[in-house]
Amino acid sequence: MEKLYYTISETSSMLEESVTTIRYWSNTFSSFLKPARNAKGNRRYTAKDIEVLKKIKYYTRDCGLSLEAVSRKLSGSEQMDQRLMQIKDSLLRIRAHLEQIRNSL
Repeated sequence: MEKLYYTISETSSMLEESVTTIRYWSNTFSSFLKPARNAKGNRRYTAKDIEVLKKIKYYTRDCGLSLEAVSRKLSGSEQMDQRLMQIKDSLLRIRAHLEQIRNSL
């Protein structure tokens, strides 16, 4: 069963990034990340927050984009995610059709 909230140290371990980096990204991308806080004020990340952090890590570490460029990418990522889901669905339908043709041979 998946947890509802993850601590910053758990999130840091999942992403293999330092706690400082996660905190910095949380502050820098506050319009995309809204970690809840407990009574002590500690950040608690949801699965959705972690997905956003994974995208930030990908864009900064793998693609080498600046933080400003990452922010622009994240602004358009919802539309891109919808388009990618449409493409994936189309490919799955094509695959099923091709398997059906192969099985009929």
